[in-house]
Amino acid sequence: MTVAPGLFELVRDSVVAWDDQGVISAWNPAAAVLYGCTAEQAIGTPVERLLGPIPSDRAEAVIERRSIDGRCLVVEAAWARRSGETLEIGRDVTAQRRVEDRLKRSELRYSSLFQAMAAAFWELDFSPVGGLLRELREQGVVDIPRHFETHPEFVREMMRQTRVVDVNDTTLAMFGVGRRDHLAPSVEPYWPEASSPAYAAAVAAAIGRQSHYMTETRLRRQDGTEFDALFTAAFPHEGLAQGALLVGVIDISERLAAQADLRRLRDDFAHAARVSMLGELAASIAHEVNQPLAAITTNAAASLRWLSRDEPDLLRAIDLTSRIGADARRAADVIARVRAMASKQSAAHETLEIRQIIDETLLFLRDELQVRNTRVEVSAEPLSVCGDRTQLQQVLVNLIINAAQAALPGRRSFIRITATLCGDEVEVRVADNGPGLSVEPDSLFTSFYSTKPEGMGLGLPICRSIVESHGGAICAANASDGGAVFVIRLPGEPAHTKV
Repeated sequence: MTVAPGLFELVRDSVVAWDDQGVISAWNPAAAVLYGCTAEQAIGTPVERLLGPIPSDRAEAVIERRSIDGRCLVVEAAWARRSGETLEIGRDVTAQRRVEDRLKRSELRYSSLFQAMAAAFWELDFSPVGGLLRELREQGVVDIPRHFETHPEFVREMMRQTRVVDVNDTTLAMFGVGRRDHLAPSVEPYWPEASSPAYAAAVAAAIGRQSHYMTETRLRRQDGTEFDALFTAAFPHEGLAQGALLVGVIDISERLAAQADLRRLRDDFAHAARVSMLGELAASIAHEVNQPLAAITTNAAASLRWLSRDEPDLLRAIDLTSRIGADARRAADVIARVRAMASKQSAAHETLEIRQIIDETLLFLRDELQVRNTRVEVSAEPLSVCGDRTQLQQVLVNLIINAAQAALPGRRSFIRITATLCGDEVEVRVADNGPGLSVEPDSLFTSFYSTKPEGMGLGLPICRSIVESHGGAICAANASDGGAVFVIRLPGEPAHTKV
């Protein structure tokens, strides 16, 4: 077999020829590069010494070889036998095979994760939705997210056009689908009407070239029941161009139920602490109620005397009756404050003026502070927070009572309460002139830890729980001028935090 020398040199694939005795007679430059052996070294050498065994029963094959310098090679070879000579054309496919192997391993990993994860995975065909969006742009729609808001029927149509390609076994179990062929062809049946905005936001994120979108929403099972879910959509740009979309769903119903149970438990503890606190303040509350009741009794007796005279003094009687009404309202206000503090109800967050909360708390504690000869100074900017009135009052009652009880022997108790704006937060400080903290401040917020012999150690931990449930934080420290200071930080209401 004769090969034109010039043509032989130009062939980019490895070309090797050998005779019937298996001795190499031709070795082109591409073979020299592939196997690391020059033509001078190769020609005259037995072919199996350089290339290894040559299959005799096939015209072509992919075989593994090793170069002179020890590199492992994968060669796609073809053989032709003519006139006592064999010609091999070999192509190096080592890199190609490595890429193919990595791709296979990657696909295997993806398939294993797709099926084994506890999350529900959906592989979706998004390309029909792309057509709908192109039509919108052709119609001159510029603000597509706004169009979604004003045309909810378009969002439902996008859902119907989002085709289900594949799902994992977790999806079948989570959505109550017996078999894959029982799945609806689109995602629309699995989205309640109320959850359409979440789907629209995911599409808006995709066309906005975001890498992913995540939100909590409600989804619908095959039988029509709904559940709370964490919905995640990933938008790989190379996949999105082809209409590919991967969605993950995690059922968070149990987590949300546990959080609701935790909130109820926290509210129960807070209520128990309020009732306990009312017990401690029972004497002060009774005294505060007795004052207007005693005044009512005295004024009623005086009014009867003026009316029983030979010439009744109606003006005096009217004046005394007005005082009776005022004292009755005062007593009713005391009872109303006690009932509000003792009530057991779910937290109702609303916009509250922080100065009003402080004033109401001090009014509730007025008699207790008078008994303890405590002077209170308040400096509060006109700030608002979002929270539950009763719970925030409970926190302040605990801190103010603790401050009043911290007075040094022979020294009048003094409490300074301030409310200021620090960044986006409202900061409320309750400082006293007592001896200060003798323990690590954080230990005060540990359940059942108390520095008082009769204390249960629940007041401050419940205060922290309430403040944190409002998105804030509470801490304690020793003031530079003596005494202790407790600091509450709560998120401010933007429209009400301007001084």
